Amino acid sequence: MEWRRKVIITKLREGLTYGEAAAVAGIHRQSFWRWVNGSEEFAQAVAEARLQGQAERTYRLWLRHPFRGKRPPTGKGHGGPPKYSYGRR
Repeated sequence: MEWRRKVIITKLREGLTYGEAAAVAGIHRQSFWRWVNGSEEFAQAVAEARLQGQAERTYRLWLRHPFRGKRPPTGKGHGGPPKYSYGRR
């Protein structure tokens, strides 16, 4: 297996997203998807690595969420527009 594919598999196990793992390997995410669609062996390795990194990826995405630590807008049943600006003025 090419070294870039090994890097992608390793980074997916560490919890990176598809695009982030492709960027670390130095390729575009479209090239990554061409590789996945072109090789059944690579596609299976990607799926397994993605499952292994799921908990870490969920945590990383939660850290980047815009409402982390704030009250999210509910949309219904709160008696009007949200009372917080969430950083917007």
